[in-house]
Amino acid sequence: MLTNHFWYMPDALSQEECDYLESKGEQAFNVHPIDGFHFGEDPSKRSSSISWVHDDLAMNLVDQIGNTANVDAGWMFHLIRPEAIQYTLYEKGDEYAWHTDGHQDQYAAKHLVEKSIDPMPLNKTTNPLLAGLVRKVSLTVNLSFPEDYEGGTLELHFHNQTHVFDQCPRGSAIAFPSFIHHRVAPVTNGIRKTAVMWLNGPPLR
Repeated sequence: MLTNHFWYMPDALSQEECDYLESKGEQAFNVHPIDGFHFGEDPSKRSSSISWVHDDLAMNLVDQIGNTANVDAGWMFHLIRPEAIQYTLYEKGDEYAWHTDGHQDQYAAKHLVEKSIDPMPLNKTTNPLLAGLVRKVSLTVNLSFPEDYEGGTLELHFHNQTHVFDQCPRGSAIAFPSFIHHRVAPVTNGIRKTAVMWLNGPPLR
């Protein structure tokens, strides 16, 4: 059992850092935008647009938030390597249904494959640096101001309770263990922009 099932940081990034992160996401989005996809067996769970950010400064900013949350929340997971930042746009009608980002036992360890599979199973990767690892901490950074969109709330479900993150300020961040069920509710107006990162480590022993 966990004392803290999530860790909320209302001012994880400054506005200047948000601007930088958003600019890198938009640059990547303009070069190669793709539809958001679900790591798992049911691609219909998700509707959004994404790009991948590999910029070192952006990666370090977000990775540091995740590692700090891992300590402050008391989880102390053994974290080795983050995945690239997923810059995500949820427009009106977009959502991400209830799901988990990964399990943490030996069966969840990523196996290296040569080509991406659609949909991509959680225990497969084309990145040799992630082979043998599992997702341990999921992190979402809000890059939109609350007045920029309606709906689109991040919701976590545990112990028969649902915790809803609504009206979160730009630059706030929410971290949680990757096995926690969660969803992004449908956006009813505007655009919700986020930076998502998964921090990986060895399976539980």
